[in-house]
Amino acid sequence: MRYTLQIQKLLNLAEELPPHSKDRIKHYLQAIRLADQNDDVEWAFELRIDLLDAEWGLADRQHFIPTFTWLLDAYDHNPDLFDAEELLWKYKWIIDEVYSNPDVSLEQTEQILADFKRRIEAEGYGLRAYYTKQLHEALDQKDVERTRYYLDLVNSVPRDNLSDCQACEMDTEVLALLNAGDFRAAYDKAQPLLAKQYSCAHVPLVTHCSLAYYGIKYGAKEIALEQFKLAEESLVSISDTSLVRPTGQLITYLFHVDESLAWQYVEKYLPWSLESDRNRTFFFAKYMTEGLKQLSSDQTAPIELPVEHPLYNEKQHYLVNDLLQYYYQQASDLAEQFDSRNRNKNFAKQLTE
Repeated sequence: MRYTLQIQKLLNLAEELPPHSKDRIKHYLQAIRLADQNDDVEWAFELRIDLLDAEWGLADRQHFIPTFTWLLDAYDHNPDLFDAEELLWKYKWIIDEVYSNPDVSLEQTEQILADFKRRIEAEGYGLRAYYTKQLHEALDQKDVERTRYYLDLVNSVPRDNLSDCQACEMDTEVLALLNAGDFRAAYDKAQPLLAKQYSCAHVPLVTHCSLAYYGIKYGAKEIALEQFKLAEESLVSISDTSLVRPTGQLITYLFHVDESLAWQYVEKYLPWSLESDRNRTFFFAKYMTEGLKQLSSDQTAPIELPVEHPLYNEKQHYLVNDLLQYYYQQASDLAEQFDSRNRNKNFAKQLTE
């Protein structure tokens, strides 16, 4: 049983690291290899659950789908050994990853959703979680009609243990109103979140970011400033690199009101976008495009880009127009990929706006 001591040592090393350290992933992967080599299926399962938990807070989730595929197969072969509810919660995360990858066809996505639906019904759960996944995709596509349709379906089914938390569900309703262009109703709907009556890992931070972004677009400058300050306070204690989209919203807001601080945010949060899935990368590029359009195209950008960035040069000299063209092209290319998969023009429309 010596391998168990080695695994425990690796877990201890992982726990000593900051919550969103990528080095944690290395320790979990080593521990998984040891469990697999010793045919310890139960520990291999739990370690893979730990790996998913660790990657959830990262922009780079390269092990998400292969890890979950192993978990699903292990559960199907030994359903009495593992917790179905825990597996189904992770399935919700995987559906997000599937939607975020335009290489996964519409037919494959529908098959995965059908499998998720079959499994939750077999375990006695309602369809609220199933409809919620489709609601989130409608929001990403900014499809107002489909958003209303799935929001009604979500609210027609009682909450259960697979439902998103109340904070996340309320934030979803706020975003639905923002996408529909009703800023005042969204702000009113968000009040329980802003008062922190409901909260979770990302809420109300993401709510603050959305209200700051849409507030400046709809001329609610005082509300936008208030929400930016609240978001800024929350970001001080957050190292979750998966929050690429909301930080992009703040960058757009800042380019409207404080160019100097906007560049500081770009330099700090742009590296997160370099290792994100294509969904987050599209939205970050869209927000960068929108923000950079507020500036003179021939001025110099006072930032240093990481060496991994395609525009990096040793002189660290960049024109706003070069950045603008890069991010517009990136957003345009990704919009084409998503729209081709989704058989519509919803991502391209968002960029055109």
